[in-house]
Amino acid sequence: MTDLSIYHEKILNLASFNKESNEIIDFHSSCELKNPMCGDQVNVKIFVDQGLIKNISAKVRGCALCEASAGLVVKIFKDKHVPIINFLNEFRHWLNDENSEITSYMPNELEVFLPIKTIKNRHTCVIMPFEAIIKTLDELKMLK
Repeated sequence: MTDLSIYHEKILNLASFNKESNEIIDFHSSCELKNPMCGDQVNVKIFVDQGLIKNISAKVRGCALCEASAGLVVKIFKDKHVPIINFLNEFRHWLNDENSEITSYMPNELEVFLPIKTIKNRHTCVIMPFEAIIKTLDELKMLK
């Protein structure tokens, strides 16, 4: 597969990483989201201690893109401080605008989704796990 394929090696590796990860049972908050268009489901659970996301799981029933995105959510946010509230807006803007670049709010690892930028009907698959963690943190009143 080429890097321009939506199911390139990095996507498949992230999806595999997430499928093999364990769902946490000790958590402060969770959020389950469903995509009515394709049937993808994601359930994010987090355990937070003194502003750090100490543990996180993002279980998916859906496509490899959603699974890969969930895997990236786990890798990006585990053992990290709570993300700023603009993160999701910046990510959406980057994904929707073919000419935009990764901003300082966003980790460079998001570039794995570069081939999806032109495939608008797959954006929800990629964004949904990130929406779930933001909603989970918002429920805890922890967004900066």
